[in-house]
Amino acid sequence: METSHTASLIAVESLSASTRLFRFETGGEHLPFVAGQFYRFTFTDAAGLFERSYSFSQFDPKLPLSQFELVISAVAGGRATDLLFNAELGLTVQLKGPYGRLILPADDKRCLVLVATSVGVAPFLPMLQNLEAGEHQRFDSVHLLFGVRDPTEVLFQETLLRLRSKASWFELTVHCSRSQDSAMDWQYSGYVTNGLTQLALDPKSDHVLVCGNPKMVDDVYAALRLQQFGPRSVIREKYVFAVQEKSLQGPSRSSSDEALLQQKMKAYGVTLATDPKPLKPV
Repeated sequence: METSHTASLIAVESLSASTRLFRFETGGEHLPFVAGQFYRFTFTDAAGLFERSYSFSQFDPKLPLSQFELVISAVAGGRATDLLFNAELGLTVQLKGPYGRLILPADDKRCLVLVATSVGVAPFLPMLQNLEAGEHQRFDSVHLLFGVRDPTEVLFQETLLRLRSKASWFELTVHCSRSQDSAMDWQYSGYVTNGLTQLALDPKSDHVLVCGNPKMVDDVYAALRLQQFGPRSVIREKYVFAVQEKSLQGPSRSSSDEALLQQKMKAYGVTLATDPKPLKPV
């Protein structure tokens, strides 16, 4: 069920050279969502109103229900980046949601695989919180395959390693495309698709959730299709760099222009935005 809320920025934390965590507070109002879902945000800058979609990424079970966290990477020239990365505490935003079906499967599974690149790990964090709280019992094992360029981009490394060390049901592998720390037995050279080949997955009993850049998502799905996985057992959500801005103000397009634009967007796989954002899962 869609709900509307107003929230204010109350804290900002740097996670890496290009990524920050933003914490918002609704003023006491509960924000309903299922771990993995996202909200659509309406921001205001000097040019007017614009929208973005972000997954909730909170992991701390002590976080009040009136608060939520977003993990966002900077994009050169990105409108939301320019606003959020320069915002003062107290910035007010509007949001609607929750949306999305990148959530834990309703039925028990032998193996649950979570595949992410960069900030694509965000929707998996509240899932891991729920799994640690007891939902892991519905699975024989849970694997997180996390793709980064180098070890400096492993977001929430301390949290993930803590869970890895204490939870026998949880496996973590980080796949570095450029360089890795060979002293760390959980880091590997290459892409997350390499990690899939190490898992003896069964499409009849296992479930895969994928979130990250479009090429990775497509490559993972192609590899799983060769193992007879289908859309019911592989839920995908892409973060994309859009090529065009959709303003909530200004001249409107005719219906014919809009239809032509949508047709071209579908053909070339683009979306109206300037920052990475989670699209409707495929």
